[in-house]
Amino acid sequence: MKNIPKDWPNQSFSREIKTEDLSWHVQVGGNSPKHILMLHGTGSSAHTWGTIFTELAKNYTVIAPDLPGHGFTTSVTKKSFSLDELATQLTRLREGLGIQYFDYIIGHSAGATLGLSYALTNEQPKEIIGLNPSLITLPSFYQNFIAPLLNPIVTSSFFTSILSDLLPHTKIIDGLLDSTKTKLSPDKREKYKTLFNSAEHLNGSMSFMAGTDIAILLKKCKLIKSKLTFILSEDDGWIPIKNLRDVIREYFDKAKVIELKGGHLFHEGDEEMALNLIQNALNKEEEENVNP
Repeated sequence: MKNIPKDWPNQSFSREIKTEDLSWHVQVGGNSPKHILMLHGTGSSAHTWGTIFTELAKNYTVIAPDLPGHGFTTSVTKKSFSLDELATQLTRLREGLGIQYFDYIIGHSAGATLGLSYALTNEQPKEIIGLNPSLITLPSFYQNFIAPLLNPIVTSSFFTSILSDLLPHTKIIDGLLDSTKTKLSPDKREKYKTLFNSAEHLNGSMSFMAGTDIAILLKKCKLIKSKLTFILSEDDGWIPIKNLRDVIREYFDKAKVIELKGGHLFHEGDEEMALNLIQNALNKEEEENVNP
């Protein structure tokens, strides 16, 4: 694909898949009949999975897309998608790849939220693994009064074009990464600076947040029959663990919850630890299927 830096993580696995008005950048590795869909969070891209992607690809076929508006996935119409519409786009991507079924979904933050939405409208995966899932709703005052006024401004192409030009000359991106309370290497920080130098990526990130209605999704989640594993980090600067515990207890009482020390991007800060946790969850699910 064009425009992808030669040193971009897992660049050798990159493909371009076109579905309707979307040109997807998706990384595909492995040749197993068991398929894993990996979904990054808001403001990130498939690069977030690093060596987790390549290690899992040794035993599974792993699919890691840049979500619409993020990274190197582009849209002809520049349309913003709601959470349900994004789930529909993922279905079209799966069909475009010639895959019938995702056995597992691994999602980080809003990617976990999207994975739940996808499961509600498709054949449900055996297991969904959410890393610091973004399941906390914003206050109703914001949802009902502030968001309808603010979202059209922050998601406008004019606003994001100006902001993407300014960001490289400020410390805003470093400040955002610091706020995750994750220790990232200089190289990983540079990857995010590359992403946010794009007005399309910035617009896609803001649109993803603006189009997500957590409250409506949570009410539907009782219909999900997939095994659920949520991995939460105690020091997450973006999703307070106490609030997240309460939501999981109310809406996902059968989910397995693993808590650890680390920030919002703990899977990038310590890839080996995150990989071990993911592999353990996958292996346990497969063992239970063999020995029900």
